[in-house]
Amino acid sequence: MRAVLALFLIDPANGLGMPKTTAVGLVGAYLSACYLTALPGGWIADRLIGARRAALAGGVAILAGHVALALETGATGVYAGLLLIAIGTGLQKPNMTAMVGTLYADESDGERDAAYSRFYASVNAGGLAATLLVGWLGLHYGWNTAFGVAAVAMAFSLVVFKLSGSLRDTAGAPDRPLTRAEAHAVTVRVLWAVAAVLVVGAAVLATGALTLTRALTAFAALTVIVPVVCIGRLLRRRDLDDRGRAGIRAYAGLFAAAVAFFCILDLAASSVQLFAADHVDMMGLPVTWQAALNPIMTIAFAGVLAAVWRKVKVSAPAKFSTGLVLGGSSFLLLALAATRATEGTHISILWLVGLYVLLSTGELFLAPTGLSISHKLAPAGTGSQLVGVFFLAVAAGDAIGSQVATHLTGAALYVTLGGFAVLAGLAMCAATPRMRLLTRE
Repeated sequence: MRAVLALFLIDPANGLGMPKTTAVGLVGAYLSACYLTALPGGWIADRLIGARRAALAGGVAILAGHVALALETGATGVYAGLLLIAIGTGLQKPNMTAMVGTLYADESDGERDAAYSRFYASVNAGGLAATLLVGWLGLHYGWNTAFGVAAVAMAFSLVVFKLSGSLRDTAGAPDRPLTRAEAHAVTVRVLWAVAAVLVVGAAVLATGALTLTRALTAFAALTVIVPVVCIGRLLRRRDLDDRGRAGIRAYAGLFAAAVAFFCILDLAASSVQLFAADHVDMMGLPVTWQAALNPIMTIAFAGVLAAVWRKVKVSAPAKFSTGLVLGGSSFLLLALAATRATEGTHISILWLVGLYVLLSTGELFLAPTGLSISHKLAPAGTGSQLVGVFFLAVAAGDAIGSQVATHLTGAALYVTLGGFAVLAGLAMCAATPRMRLLTRE
């Protein structure tokens, strides 16, 4: 999906024919929604059905979403398909990740970090195969064919997951199931929330004030409000002792740093993809394959870093600061490339290789560490939920980054986001001694 969505949205003949800035905003909102839904996805697992059942239900929703996209039913079908995929991803991501944490719960921090690095590499291996195949099919046989093949692949993965012996007995039941009174209270709140959304939505539609641009801006604001509320509620938990509260405060700082990084990372699926289509000499390769550089680099370096984490003790804040500086440097490099890509001039693909070496290495320093520290600092009964909160950093970063990209383009965009990430990394480096005390590392 990441390889073809932006190109599909701007395609005037076989896609939706959107302006590039609108397409970048929509891709960012879609990717953000995939992570925003991770919070309710984690809650559903922790309190209702367990991680394994939640992940399986998510796979079914993703399958349905790809089918909706493949049927070519216009903009309505596209939005419905993207919504289904976002819901399904929210059910899968935190719960698959939490199951890894459960398998390595009795291991050392280094072993757990290494396990998450291997898990991250395996996810990227699947992403690489999908990017190469779906991207090539989309360009040569049409977007609906690409989406249809993605649906078939999802169906196959569901069968494999269902038959997996190592995961069959893992997280089969919710950690802290709802009591009858809690279930009643939750039902009432959900019904009131749905009613409020319907009323507000009807009012906005009646006045004609609802536009895609405004909806994307409002969604970006929501991705900031939700994690602030969630972390605030965690800090106010009555069963949290001083040590646990200190860990959540440290987590809040790491969360903010992660947002700065993810403002950059997922623009690879929109802004960088469109930049490559217009300005990069792909040497005969399909332009969609530029997205494959990220999983290639991730797979190449994940094993090396996993081995390093077993032998060398590096704190989570130090990994975060390094990841931010590397990620920011990747966009500063892209800014330099953009100044050389004048009208009619195509730059070497080696610029993209350099970008993804820095960006992917930074991702490996930061993202698996964030997943691991989420599991470590989670209060009892909230393992999947706190992983879901970490995914909110991706949601906020994706939404904020795409909103910036609707107002800035080219070198100005890359300098702004890249410079901010580098500064955030330096600030995290200065705060590392204090953060280590809070995280007990």
